[in-house]
Amino acid sequence: MPYFNYRIESIAAAEATFWQRRAFARAWAAIYRDDDRWTPPDYRQVRRALDPRATPHLARLDAHLLRVDALHRTGVSRSRAGQQEIPLTSIFERTLAAAVVIVDPRRRGRTAHLGLLHLHPDDEAFERLYNHVTERLALDGYRRVVGPVGLSPHLGSGALIDSWDAWPPRHTPGNPPYLPELLERRLHPLQDARLYRVAVPPVPPLVPPGRAAIRPFDPARLATDLRPLLVAATENPVAGFPPPDEIETAFILSQLGLGSPAAYLAEIDYTPVGFVLAQRDTTGSYWRLGRRWALGRRPASSTARAGRVIFGAVLPEWRGQGIGRQLWQRTLRDARERGWETLTLGPIWQPREGPSPVAELLGPAAEARQTYRLYERSF
Repeated sequence: MPYFNYRIESIAAAEATFWQRRAFARAWAAIYRDDDRWTPPDYRQVRRALDPRATPHLARLDAHLLRVDALHRTGVSRSRAGQQEIPLTSIFERTLAAAVVIVDPRRRGRTAHLGLLHLHPDDEAFERLYNHVTERLALDGYRRVVGPVGLSPHLGSGALIDSWDAWPPRHTPGNPPYLPELLERRLHPLQDARLYRVAVPPVPPLVPPGRAAIRPFDPARLATDLRPLLVAATENPVAGFPPPDEIETAFILSQLGLGSPAAYLAEIDYTPVGFVLAQRDTTGSYWRLGRRWALGRRPASSTARAGRVIFGAVLPEWRGQGIGRQLWQRTLRDARERGWETLTLGPIWQPREGPSPVAELLGPAAEARQTYRLYERSF
């Protein structure tokens, strides 16, 4: 075994110090440091997100920062007589698994979440993490775990299960190819989400006439009077995530780093009925560009010419009237005006049966891209 002397460290997020949050964030990120397609996070943003005093959304959750560390057996040496092998051991521990174990009091049932889950390809480390989590949760009456998710399950959830040759777009998780196999040794697939990419046409499309008036809007309104639209966009009966309230929506918007977004609202008689929210897809381009040069690879085309549709929806009672198509055509026109060559939508959670309504809206022009998978396990 290359690793031994496993040690579990768990601390409540509400009790963690600045230094403990920083140590967790760095150890969590270091697990994927050898994956050349993973972009390191903004550590300041991660530390702030993990600080309940700065993040009201985290403050109302029961969250624990969990790490599994171990020593590394680096090899063996022989004694002078050549009769005995002496193991060589690193004196420094390495973090092999890390997660934020989340209990959300808004969630119905006895289900907890595995947030920000990172795993080294060491089965024993994941086994120890899983056993620790389930034993602790069982003591509190919880009987099911779902993951991996973001600190908000409506942003950055799922494990990438294919297309590792492509950069994950902005606000989508990335992970090495071994992760799905490791997860499926103890967890069961729950639901998949797909990304879709569409080439922006060279001639800006005309916005077709329709019932709705399409106007720009301030995304901050999604946390207040327009929150029902975001609830419609994030609805997921399969996973059963709590709909975002005002506190969680404010957290989501803070994580997006919107800058100058393409935000459009559909109104009928001044009543909001739908929206779309898009932004430029930087995908950590400066880090990835430098890393590709360092690895002797030719850099891909600039992601500055790509856009990301993060959220979009039409309220259920207004669907089937062409409003979604109006919003989509206006988004394409805006993308061309901004110089974007492609738009990536999603990840879109797939229904249990039938095609995704988003795929039907986009039609044959949409190219299915990366797939993300949620897992669950009852215990």
